[in-house]
Amino acid sequence: MLMNPNAPLTPAVVVVTDLVVFSRHLDLIAEIEHRGLRALFVFGPETPADQLARHRGDPRHPLSRATEVVHVPDCELDTLLAGVHTYLTDYQVRAVLNCGEVFVEPAGALAEALGLPGPGAHAARVCRHKVLQRLAAPGLAPRWTMLGRAGQAAAVAASWQEFPAVLKPAGRMSSSGVRSVDDTAELHAELAHYPPDEMLLLEERVHGPEFSVETLVHEGDILWSGVTGKNTNENGTRYFTETGHTSPAVGLTPAEESLLLEANASLLRAISFGTGISHAEFRLDGGRVILMEIAARPPGDAITKLWQLATGQPLEPALLDLALGRRTAFPAPRRRARQVYLDHPRGVLHGVDCSEGVPVSWVTTDGAWPRFEAVAEDDPACLSAVIVTRAIGQELGELSDSGGRAVSVVVDGPLREDLDAAAQRLVKTVHIRAGEGGNGPSTSADDMSGA
Repeated sequence: MLMNPNAPLTPAVVVVTDLVVFSRHLDLIAEIEHRGLRALFVFGPETPADQLARHRGDPRHPLSRATEVVHVPDCELDTLLAGVHTYLTDYQVRAVLNCGEVFVEPAGALAEALGLPGPGAHAARVCRHKVLQRLAAPGLAPRWTMLGRAGQAAAVAASWQEFPAVLKPAGRMSSSGVRSVDDTAELHAELAHYPPDEMLLLEERVHGPEFSVETLVHEGDILWSGVTGKNTNENGTRYFTETGHTSPAVGLTPAEESLLLEANASLLRAISFGTGISHAEFRLDGGRVILMEIAARPPGDAITKLWQLATGQPLEPALLDLALGRRTAFPAPRRRARQVYLDHPRGVLHGVDCSEGVPVSWVTTDGAWPRFEAVAEDDPACLSAVIVTRAIGQELGELSDSGGRAVSVVVDGPLREDLDAAAQRLVKTVHIRAGEGGNGPSTSADDMSGA
């Protein structure tokens, strides 16, 4: 049927994402509906087709209310354009809202081509490539060299003399492929484990605490920034897998916080970031602020939920405001929230239990994160959620990157109190059952905290 060219088109928002990511942001659907808009989705290749169909057909799941859904096989720009073709002809697209890393660049280009708010095609491109980030903000970069493609990297690697060093792919995410190397022999041995056409860079090993800065930006103006503390498993391993987040960060002096916020603002200017949310990761090394990387999308793990618990307000309305080109506001924190990833026994995952009475949320299976409710600012510290990001029957192994993590807890407490003691007590109420067969041994989280 041919459309009437004079008929008014229904206003809509295109959300570009994957199921594992969007399960954190399901409230966006209600927010889109509340504003009289239709929710149109593009899901990428990391979304299992059977799970997407199951959630679409479940009236209890928010995705059952999505107006339209397209599932595409890859994250290339041409594929995204083909996926949204009918959206652009059948609806008045008012916003393109990207909620995941793999679509940052094509979604940024699409929004800019449509004249819609977004980080901008240039900023989106830089945020997807660590070499470009080093070139765009040299004053924030560690000492580094571009090794080039892995298959030809040996000659450049031979001239590097500063060890320990960090070897990392230029375009991956979730700490995938990031390795510490102690000498030239170890560096050359590691090069063999990357695809020959993958772009690599080598950097000095920066020691010092790591933080992320989440920022809401409207047409280049910073409207709000928050600093999140980060823990990794780098001590005692060769990896840099994130094992905990605390929002707002603890232990920062006012001067150190100012250094981080000034560096973040300088970085956003350097890459000409337009409108949206950014998530930049830095280390403090003495008086230096060193950029690890920046992303042009909402932060991963539970960080958006930590800020919701800390401030009493969800981030999703602000994300939609910015995608629609509206200035927004977000409050200062009044509490502190922490996510702790638990170390786990090796073997097949059989179950997770919590003696605190908090329901265990199987987000991969259910396609939804738990509901987070803000409490009064002086309420005692509590266990807000137990989150499982693997499925029963999956093998639990080494935490070499974020995909290997299985269970985390979210703890929420008063801003002025030390959250450490409460977090250490509450993680002990979680028991991970894993083993060879049967129900597996019940392993407490005692001494297994990743943060």
